[in-house]
Amino acid sequence: MTEIECGDVLWKQALDWVMREHQEPLDEAACAALHDWLAQTPAHRRAYDQACALWLATGLIPTAEEREATPANDARFHCPTGVTE
Repeated sequence: MTEIECGDVLWKQALDWVMREHQEPLDEAACAALHDWLAQTPAHRRAYDQACALWLATGLIPTAEEREATPANDARFHCPTGVTE
């Protein structure tokens, strides 16, 4: 397996864990399996942390429908740098 393929596999595994966690709370066995997977190698932890960051970032980005339905002066969507769409 090449380094790129290995990275893709780790990324998919990490993203699968993050998605599972957000679909429903992990039971004790799944939680232990996640901890074991994370402890196997630092690469697992890095991939998992990146997947968590991506999950958080995409959850914070409003959809086009949400932006259209939100008043322009809503502070949740105010750009602090002054840049507007």
